[in-house]
Amino acid sequence: MTSIDSFISVPLFASAIFGLFILLSLLTLKIKGKTKPSFIFYITIAVLILGGIYSAISKKSIFFVFAIIISEFLIETFILFKSFDNPEKREAKRLAKAASEAGHSGDQDSVSASVIAELEEKHKRTLQVHNDFVNKVSTFFSSDNSMESFLEYCNGVLREKVLADGCIILIADDYDQVLAVKSFVGSFPPPYKLPDDLPHKPLRVETNLRFAQFQLSGNIFGDIFKEGKPVLIEDSVKDPRVYQNGPEDFLKTGSYIFAPIREEENVVGLIGLAKNPGESKFNKDDLDKVVDLADAISMTMNPLYSFLAYAEKTELNKGGSIASKYQKDLLPQKLPVIGKTSIGCFTNQAEGVCGDYYDILASRKDKVSFIMADVAGKGMNSLIVMIMIRAILRLAVNTAQSASTIMTWTNRGICGDTSKIDHFASVALINYNSTTKEAEISTCGNNPVFLFSAKDKTIKQISTPSEPLGVTKETVFEDIKLQLNSGDILAACTDGLLESLNENGVQYSSSSLSRIIIKNCNASAKEISNKVKDDLKKFCGVAQQYDDQSLLVIKIQ
Repeated sequence: MTSIDSFISVPLFASAIFGLFILLSLLTLKIKGKTKPSFIFYITIAVLILGGIYSAISKKSIFFVFAIIISEFLIETFILFKSFDNPEKREAKRLAKAASEAGHSGDQDSVSASVIAELEEKHKRTLQVHNDFVNKVSTFFSSDNSMESFLEYCNGVLREKVLADGCIILIADDYDQVLAVKSFVGSFPPPYKLPDDLPHKPLRVETNLRFAQFQLSGNIFGDIFKEGKPVLIEDSVKDPRVYQNGPEDFLKTGSYIFAPIREEENVVGLIGLAKNPGESKFNKDDLDKVVDLADAISMTMNPLYSFLAYAEKTELNKGGSIASKYQKDLLPQKLPVIGKTSIGCFTNQAEGVCGDYYDILASRKDKVSFIMADVAGKGMNSLIVMIMIRAILRLAVNTAQSASTIMTWTNRGICGDTSKIDHFASVALINYNSTTKEAEISTCGNNPVFLFSAKDKTIKQISTPSEPLGVTKETVFEDIKLQLNSGDILAACTDGLLESLNENGVQYSSSSLSRIIIKNCNASAKEISNKVKDDLKKFCGVAQQYDDQSLLVIKIQ
């Protein structure tokens, strides 16, 4: 006889399916927003569904009974919670929390307003500092020492703003890769190691600092410059970067501030401020002030540099135009006719530069002097030195002295000049005897002389770089003696020709000059010089040149 338990799975599955429909109905109500059923109902229905399914599968109704008991417990717990719940009290707590959050937000708004006001005040002060520097720098444009005067003004402002005892400003020299002191005022105990042979006297130490140059590493100035960040040293005795030079009071170090001077993104200088020991130390506020002032100085120096560069270029162009006119008058207007030789030459003057000079002097029947000179400096400065060299050489070549002796006389005459202008020059002097075809050559500086041998069809430089004219009276010059033959070629040029650049930054070089001479060795000297001139023009293209280009060609016939 079949027991009723044999059919227990049917109602259990039916209850599970019915519970599933209830669960879906609750979810539908929640989604549509009709009501918000408690999560207790979801758990209860889920327990009943799982209990019914498991009991039907296992054929043991006991599991469904346990599912009903758990569901009843959950429902009863929910009912008890609702019985003791006070909606008004809960709403009051919610409102109190909202008010607290609103008050906190108000405090934050108040703090934000305070920060914004502080930032606005700081920016106003910074803007005022920049305006003061910009307005002040215009007064230095007409000064003879514009940059020095401006830096002294900056020193005064820096010391006043942070009550410093001393201030130093260093500017980088890109060519020599050093930091040079450009302005120094007050008391600034050296934070670097003084030379061992320097007496520890205030005046000697101050002089050493005033004219000092520092490498970009291995000392406190160079290291901070390289790092490019402001530095505050409150207690220098405890800072290993600061060197303690001695027990003397004026050498004892206190606190320091260092701040970089920038040109766009590049660091170009360094500001240093010092307070003596015993004074109140620098602090963070002082550092912030110095950084603001350093930024203002950086921005102001750029237009001042631009103005000085423009003024220098204008002065050079003006002086160069005048000097260029007179220089052309100094060059031979017509080449002399010399038996058994042909001569070719040219000069290309770069804008604002006029330092090249050549001359051909037939002093005697058996002697012709060829001169190629490159005077240091630009404009009127080089013209004055050029006139001095020209006058001395024109007198000296009329003697029977050797080329080296004539160069020695010229050098002593130039070195005797005590003016402040530079008086250096590279010179090549060629004394040629047209009767014996002998040449005597003496050179100084960087003007090369080349010899093409018609016999070997080779060309080589016969001169060597040496000390230029005008360095010291004791300079020793040498003679180079040559026996020339028909077809041989002597070529003297200035370094401006060999160092001419094309658009890719490649130099013309001696190899290009040699190639043209060898290729045209059967032509006259004039034709050879014209070929070199054309080749040089083609090589350089539209690239701007910064030095004169000069060539003198002598061919033995």
